Amino acid sequence: MFYDIYGLSKERNGPTIERFLSHFCDRNALDPLSDKWLQVAENEHYQVPEVELPLKSIADLIDYAVQNPTHCFVFYNQEALRPDITCVFLKFTYDRKVVFGVSIEETGINLEDNFPHALTIEAEIIRITGAYKSFIAVEEPPAKDEKAFDADKEAWQGIRDRLS
Repeated sequence: MFYDIYGLSKERNGPTIERFLSHFCDRNALDPLSDKWLQVAENEHYQVPEVELPLKSIADLIDYAVQNPTHCFVFYNQEALRPDITCVFLKFTYDRKVVFGVSIEETGINLEDNFPHALTIEAEIIRITGAYKSFIAVEEPPAKDEKAFDADKEAWQGIRDRLS
């Protein structure tokens, strides 16, 4: 099982995305991207068409996210990570924001609960990305917009209350 640590930010821009990736990954080792695709699901409410494009670099990802601020798609990365994390992801939302996420093992090396470490990573995400909302879940996919983020945060509040 994994803790998923999320921060919602209005900073859908190159410098913030690069800062996040550089903090949690060996950023230079990410490019070129191999066998990665950008997939946007159609959404009538937000008037977004379905899109599918190959990604060759992080720059391609950032350019698309900035030029199409209402397109929702996710980028998962499990390569060149900091040793204490399992995955990083960026969920670009329909409402012009981005969910910055990090997954870590629920249980640490000595079989202790890794929730205190999840809290540390949550603080790092907030500091690095300017996230104004955050929460920690267990194997929960990132939200598609702020309304869904708020619902997820409320649903997972109990884990924080129980483990903090």
